[in-house]
Amino acid sequence: MPATLACHELLFINMEMISDPDTPVPSAGSGASMAKMLSVLLIVGQIFLAIGCVLFLLLAGLMSFPGLRESIVGDLPSNLNSSKMIGLSLSGVIVGIGWFFVLRLLRRVVTAVIHGDPFMPENVARLRNIWVIMAATEVFRMLSNFIFGSVNDAADIDGSRLDIRLWAWFFIFVIAVISEAFRHGAALRAEQELTI
Repeated sequence: MPATLACHELLFINMEMISDPDTPVPSAGSGASMAKMLSVLLIVGQIFLAIGCVLFLLLAGLMSFPGLRESIVGDLPSNLNSSKMIGLSLSGVIVGIGWFFVLRLLRRVVTAVIHGDPFMPENVARLRNIWVIMAATEVFRMLSNFIFGSVNDAADIDGSRLDIRLWAWFFIFVIAVISEAFRHGAALRAEQELTI
């Protein structure tokens, strides 16, 4: 439906320009301010992910050395398992690194949009890589939660250790569909350039 509206809007703009030659041509970068703001937000997200990965690494290091852990934290409560905390912290670092690269690729897509060229073949590959990394990260997160369970030993009594997040898989599906739409748009653009 939005594509139909965009086509009608473009047809209306073109008809206006034909009937009134004084009508200014809309610029390709009219949405650039929103894309620039999104780019800044993606940089902020990358910074927070980097800080989170460093904190998870510090937590894993702290849990790895019992003498250091006891001097800083003291004794852990009896229901906490330090080896599970190490495993979950390191898997959190791997998931964070995956999301860092997703945001990095997304920033490159946004940069192409800022420059007015969203349907370039590189963006198709970037969007495909985004959903593949997101899917691999989600599978890894599910497996690490299944293997390590909860940090709290008492929480694993019911046996529901497989944590499937349907919203994440829906989001991955949406990105995959957008990737295919960009692939189709890039093919149409290449075909249009050949006919001109």
